[in-house]
Amino acid sequence: MEIEDARNFIAVTTDNPTVMQSFCQKFQDKFYWVLAFLCFLHGMNMIIGEICSFPWMKWNIAKVTKVMSFFNSSHYWGGQLKDQAVRDNITCTLKQNCESHWYALTLQAISVSEHRCNKLVSHMYILAG
Repeated sequence: MEIEDARNFIAVTTDNPTVMQSFCQKFQDKFYWVLAFLCFLHGMNMIIGEICSFPWMKWNIAKVTKVMSFFNSSHYWGGQLKDQAVRDNITCTLKQNCESHWYALTLQAISVSEHRCNKLVSHMYILAG
């Protein structure tokens, strides 16, 4: 460890691999007043990766991704879906596959949640009107 003076440090944050955990421990041994934190988002990504490895989750994610891919890649059916969304006053779009488990699942969950909320609001509007 090349840091000789850490008096201006309050905290240090690192990724979660073993080598970084070892660095945090050595850093705290040398500079006891510095708070050491593992990266929360990397931790969450690892947890979500573990959740996604369960067969039931893999099956559901695959189903959602297949449906989204179908509509996003088909000009005709994608257009039909957009037309139906306009008729149902739905303003969100389908999102999928990104760089990380965390981001991909977040986008898929938001898409589904927005769809459900918009559908509920449009049904309430119809009932109230």
